Amino acid sequence: MKKMGWVLAFIPATAAILFFGACNWPDEELPPCTAGQLQSPEDLSPDGEWVIWDLEDYLYLSVGYPATTCKPDFFEFYLWTGLEPETPGMTGRVNWEDETSEGVWSIPWPTPLEPGNTYYWRVSAGLETGPGDDINGPSVVGHFFTGPECTASAAYLPVELISPEDNLVVTDLSEPIIFAWDDPTPCLVDYGFEIQISRSSDFSEYEYRVPILQTVYAMDPVEIPTVECQRYFWRIKTDPAGPPEEPFSETRSFLVNTGGLICPFSLHPAFAIALENLNCRSGPGVFYPVLQTFETGSRAPIEGTNEERTWWQILAADDLRCWVWAEQVEEEGDTDEVPGVAVDPPPPTAAPTATPTPIPCSSYKDSQSCNANPLCTWYIPKVGGLGSCVDK
Repeated sequence: MKKMGWVLAFIPATAAILFFGACNWPDEELPPCTAGQLQSPEDLSPDGEWVIWDLEDYLYLSVGYPATTCKPDFFEFYLWTGLEPETPGMTGRVNWEDETSEGVWSIPWPTPLEPGNTYYWRVSAGLETGPGDDINGPSVVGHFFTGPECTASAAYLPVELISPEDNLVVTDLSEPIIFAWDDPTPCLVDYGFEIQISRSSDFSEYEYRVPILQTVYAMDPVEIPTVECQRYFWRIKTDPAGPPEEPFSETRSFLVNTGGLICPFSLHPAFAIALENLNCRSGPGVFYPVLQTFETGSRAPIEGTNEERTWWQILAADDLRCWVWAEQVEEEGDTDEVPGVAVDPPPPTAAPTATPTPIPCSSYKDSQSCNANPLCTWYIPKVGGLGSCVDK
């Protein structure tokens, strides 16, 4: 999807007058609105798929308002990039009486913008209520991009994933999955991004692919379509029209489980099925003691593997973690995703030989027995005596 002819979106306050045209707002004839009479603002600027804001220009956010028989007190704005915050970091207001031009309300935004990003902004009309929280009516969201545009020689960077979190469990197919990421490339990527979804962690086949210019995308799960208890892997590719080796984000996954079932993939990427009765040991080897029998046909999640990937650590019955030989089980799922696990060395194969208690040299009564012990020697006194065995 080639982005042909990006439109520079610098719209100073003077130009905004011409952009929106003229409307008649006889304020003196309009009574204050009630909460139920508030409407969504319209004609947002800057806003649109092809709108790039020049960072050298000062940003103004401008809105119009539908024909009305009452007047709100103010318009409230806030702006963000990435996922919309639950609580805005900063808001700005412009009063109804402070029109930039007839039918147009504008506010300068003081926070500097980052290059090569998607920005979103929300605006609503509101009423001042005195003590307590003010009332805001229905809001509307606009978005735009910041330059500069990337050149052919630009080095694209892999995006940093924000949402959804890894191992998300999708329990309601009527709720959208919000994909969001941050693009660290310091210029605007010409072809945007692509969300890639697959049943396989190596993305050998795709279940769903969609190009997108923005850095947030709400996907209806039924678009895939999804399969119950199926794990899906996803990633973001920068510049989907570029070479296949262009940077990818990290890979995350989500699981579909709408029925509250115990899915085999709910916490683990793969599991083992016993082909025969197996010894499940405390470690990856025959020298480790047997903890449990993994019976024929039993199924257990695989939690880890040894360095050679010849043994699987499984979560067996009674939540016991033990090890089975990989050649004696059938694997289901993606064993490439099974992490390595550090293991303690096997116990010694035999008890150490006891050290004998040394025999005192004085217990030998003849020279032959005494000298046979390398720690002893037969001593003959110079003046008389038969001799005795002493320590060397």
